[in-house]
Amino acid sequence: MSRLAFWGHWVVAAIFGAKGIWMLVQVVPHSVHALRNHLSFSWQDYLILIPWLLYLGCAWGIVRWRQWGQIGAAVLSILELAVVVVMAILYGPLILDLNILLWSGVNCAIVIWLVLPEVRLGYSRRAQAA
Repeated sequence: MSRLAFWGHWVVAAIFGAKGIWMLVQVVPHSVHALRNHLSFSWQDYLILIPWLLYLGCAWGIVRWRQWGQIGAAVLSILELAVVVVMAILYGPLILDLNILLWSGVNCAIVIWLVLPEVRLGYSRRAQAA
């Protein structure tokens, strides 16, 4: 296995883990506020828990070289890129600020890393060994 595949899986897992933890950090204050003020939770409050679970699950799957982690990471990254493309089409390119462009670049790099032959070979070897 090449260095790019080995070290890349740690970097990609760290990125997905950071995204999942960041989403959790954004949800916790709202939940604490709702609990303190005896506000009821709506289905949207529970629905927002799904993305951070997906990101943390993909990070774990990537660290453990699981095929579902690779597929999940590719799907989430491509989905984020599709959202940016649709946003640019609907609202024009001026809506794209620096953060959106940087995260889009990171998502492109993740997708490119996931389709590298060495990386695909590493995931297929782990899937055959399991």
